[in-house]
Amino acid sequence: MKLIAFDMDGVLTEYFSSWVWVHEHFGTNNDASLEAYIRGEIDDLEFMRRDIALWMREKENITREHLEEIFKEVPIREGTGELIEWLRSQNVKTAIISGGIDILAHRIAEELGIDHIFANGLEFDENGRLTGNGILRVVLKDKSTILKRLKNELRIEKKDCAAVGDSDIDATMFRECALGIAFNPKPEAKEVIEKADYVVHSKSLLAIRPYLEEFLKG
Repeated sequence: MKLIAFDMDGVLTEYFSSWVWVHEHFGTNNDASLEAYIRGEIDDLEFMRRDIALWMREKENITREHLEEIFKEVPIREGTGELIEWLRSQNVKTAIISGGIDILAHRIAEELGIDHIFANGLEFDENGRLTGNGILRVVLKDKSTILKRLKNELRIEKKDCAAVGDSDIDATMFRECALGIAFNPKPEAKEVIEKADYVVHSKSLLAIRPYLEEFLKG
């Protein structure tokens, strides 16, 4: 059995952040909290709380249904459906490991048939409204912990695992894999570029298929 782990935002989708997608919808901006997180002044949970608070200031009683509608408009990257279908035909297990929002991750997984989902959540009350708290499942700076746990559960060795990401926070996954692919990384994402076996720039995710074919032969 082989496993391919994908980052979601910017890889499986054409938009770079599910969090920023919601900010744009509500006309909010999280630059200040992002900078605080990068400086190490706040942790992942506080980062999520601050983002959610910005939305709740703009609109009262935001429901899960409302957010599901917002995420319906996020475009899935060209070629993603075809790539996942091909991987399924090869009996390859697939996973989303993302610091993005689970509502979008579940939508993509259901539409494409992805096997495992690890993404951060939003807490809702008994009426389905945002409480202001986030649910931390994926620590942004340590995605490798999730991938390692999944490998152990599936009894998959490093030689049978590959990962695809676009930012430095995805580079941690590469050390758990025999193959790491940096897909459309920005020039400043030096770590993911340096640690990747291949760097691929393309509008279509199908561009990574030749490298996966080579990996599956191993």
